Amino acid sequence: MSLYVEESGTSGAPTIIWLHGVGTSGWMWSRQVGGLADFHCLNVDLPGHGKSNQVEWASLADTADQIAAIIRARAKRGQAHVVGLSLGGMVALRLLEHHADVLDRVLISGVTVEPMPNRAWLQPQLWLTTSLFKSRRFVTMQAKARKLPPDMETAMIENLLAMSLTAYRRIFTEAVDYHIPATLATVATPTLITAGGNETGIIVQAVRAIVNLMPNAQGCLALGRGHGWNVEAPALFNALVRAWVAAEPLPARLDLISRQQHEVS
Repeated sequence: MSLYVEESGTSGAPTIIWLHGVGTSGWMWSRQVGGLADFHCLNVDLPGHGKSNQVEWASLADTADQIAAIIRARAKRGQAHVVGLSLGGMVALRLLEHHADVLDRVLISGVTVEPMPNRAWLQPQLWLTTSLFKSRRFVTMQAKARKLPPDMETAMIENLLAMSLTAYRRIFTEAVDYHIPATLATVATPTLITAGGNETGIIVQAVRAIVNLMPNAQGCLALGRGHGWNVEAPALFNALVRAWVAAEPLPARLDLISRQQHEVS
């Protein structure tokens, strides 16, 4: 079974492929694909999510293989810009590692680069949380806590209720042990690493870590914003995407992260 892809925008224009976070689907990019309609947009529902909820989640590497195949088949000249948030950002890192040939410029937000602390305590929490994902009352409370616009709130509720719990548990298990591969130090693809300034420490620290690892990486923080800042501040996020894919200066409202300079003794 193939992944669901919503195609929109301008045929023949440069392609942007959008990779969403865990527990959501392509709906989370609605403000982006609408605001960047002069690009050719491929908005993918990842395995176990949205209209791809019947596609089994195997691994980050397998998902990256599927995304690379979509790019080769459907993107202009078989190459695409990639924008990924959270889980989508981790898939983008796998694309950089294994399929850099299909990538033009990459923007990643809200990822970690090392295993999460206290992982032994996270597994019981995972099973408790996912057991509630089939409760409409619980899912509705989760959606309302995000303070989403009404259309996105409805989409989140329906997506969480339909999501494959097997997929969620597999993703969580892989994500908590994830560490960024050292081989990315040899990948020259222009890559922008970003995060909301109010993110957890391990996500903010990952911005600098990736900037220091990859030769053509840049970093920035959206101060005062959280994990899903593409929804919180869509105009700023869209301006960032547009500037990055065009290789133009980034919006001044962002806090730029520079590569750490190592002293030579």
